[in-house]
Amino acid sequence: MQQLRALLTVIRWDVVVEIKRRESTLNMSLFALLVLFIASYAMSDSRELLQAFGPIFYWVAIFFAGTVGLARAFLVEREGGAIHAMLVAPMDVSLYYIGKVIATWIYVMIMAGLVLLAYIVLFDFDDWSKLGRILATTACFVLVYVIVGVLLAAMTTSLRGGEVILRILLFPLMIPAVVVVYSANDGLFKTSALALESPAPFKAITVLLAMAAVYVSVCVVLFPKVVEE
Repeated sequence: MQQLRALLTVIRWDVVVEIKRRESTLNMSLFALLVLFIASYAMSDSRELLQAFGPIFYWVAIFFAGTVGLARAFLVEREGGAIHAMLVAPMDVSLYYIGKVIATWIYVMIMAGLVLLAYIVLFDFDDWSKLGRILATTACFVLVYVIVGVLLAAMTTSLRGGEVILRILLFPLMIPAVVVVYSANDGLFKTSALALESPAPFKAITVLLAMAAVYVSVCVVLFPKVVEE
């Protein structure tokens, strides 16, 4: 119970800090919305192009905008020296990682929700029956993204040019997850009876959850070593 309370404290503290500062969520959202707006404007003359390439830009917006938030995941801890207090706190350091992942997932999902809303408006999406599966797939993709990204953020925060290094390390590791969500695009976004019955989104969710389980198992082991270094 003590460890559980410590975990909840980490999550609450991180979320409260983000609510007060609003820098990460705001910057991520503005970047993602700008990507979608430019893409939709460039393809506004053709509904076929919007439907064909819109889903790709949806994932691109989340993928690239999320790095803005990840790059700042440990900024407060590094600036205030709180990361040293974390090492001597009476809690498992791995729990701190889990709490950071959950808190980061929450505000990246806030950004993703705004991106989905913008996608609906800008790309003429009106198939509301698929909204639930899009949100579920997005949540699983963001989970994998954050699990890997938080560990890499801990590694690169104190480095010069850490944001660039974070992206260089993160993008190759996320290729399998990107391939999974891209393979499910037809079942998620296309408006047809065949697309509605497609099992691809459910397979994508299953694969993403399996990837999340593998990644979090590895990252929980590596995180204490990364923080100590």
